This record gives sequence, C-alpha cells and structure tokens, in this order.
Amino acid sequence: MKIIAFILMLAVVASAGKYDKVKITPDMPYIYVYHKGKAVKVHRIQNTKHKLSGEYAKIYRPGKDIQPIKTHKDIQTIGEVEVLQFMSKKGNKKKGLLVDLRPKKVYKKESIPSAVNIPYETKDNKVKIKKILKILGAKRKSDGSLDTSRALDIAFYCDGLWSEKSPEFIKTFLDLGYPAEKILYYRGGMQMWKILGFTTVTNK
Repeated sequence: MKIIAFILMLAVVASAGKYDKVKITPDMPYIYVYHKGKAVKVHRIQNTKHKLSGEYAKIYRPGKDIQPIKTHKDIQTIGEVEVLQFMSKKGNKKKGLLVDLRPKKVYKKESIPSAVNIPYETKDNKVKIKKILKILGAKRKSDGSLDTSRALDIAFYCDGLWSEKSPEFIKTFLDLGYPAEKILYYRGGMQMWKILGFTTVTNK
C-alpha cells in the first residue's frame, strides 16, 4: 500500500500544472480514485475544441420529465463536487459505494470511475436485492427489520436530470429499510458528468 501511495505521489508531482486551466474547484485540479483495483485520475477535459456527442448530447426527450432537486424529504441531493468528495473520502476508504443504475451494456461502455453497476431493473428482483443488501453490509434480523449498523453509504446515479431511475431505486431501498442518512442522490448523473468534461472509464 505504501508503494502505491508513493507512485500516486510521484504522479501528482509529475502532472502538476497540466490540469490548471479547467479545474474542478479553485483548489482541486483533479483527484485519484480506485476503479477495479487501479488508480484513476479524475479531472476535467482540457481540450478547448472538445464537444459533447452521442446519447448525452441530446436535449429533446419526449416523455422524460425533469426530476426535482429533492427526490425525498430525508435524502440529500448532491452535485459533482460532492460526488468527488464521496469518491475520495468514502469510496477510496471502502466506507461507501458509488452505484450506477443504468443498463449493464451502457455501464460497460462508459461510467464514472469507481462506480459499480446495479441495473435499475434489479429493484424488482427480490433474490438479487437480498444479495445486494448483504454485500452492502445490511442484514435482515429475525424480527424482519434491517440491521444497517455496518452498512455502506451509497451514492446513486443514472442517466441525468431527466431520468427517474435513481429516485425510484432510492424509494425501493427506503421501503426495504435502508436508512436515508446512508443514501445520496446524484441528480446530474452521467449527462452532467460528461457536460462538465469529467474523466470516464470503460468496464469491459
């Protein structure tokens, strides 16, 4: 672990100044997160000619209503800076999990670094949900209640401001007994992540 930390430190020194044109915040040009066991530098695209293309460049979305900022009175909605803080302070320390709710084939093509995939449709599969809760550290007690004393914090995201996947999945988790204080909602999702030019990864 010390060797990995040393390598990361050298990488930070070597790349200093390369990401100071378009920063995340005035004091944060980039961060490192772990994705599938490898360190990934998360920063914003520095190419002045870069333009958004593909699915997340679309504006016209019939039947897709904009999601409210507050999806539930007890759930905290977060933006990109808070997502990065979550990735660094919770994800890197294995105290939290960033969850991508989009379809598996879409997740394989591209996702936010460190995110794991739980397809939205999984919410209707009781067997899979039971396994997921166990993996997250939640256990069903003999009286039927859910013991979440050791459960991970979770930040859910999906396609973007117009997608209902995250709000509906969050409702499922709340109904199962997962505590609201351990759930975060990244409303901007993949579309806002890409609009702001953040690093993405493939998951093949």
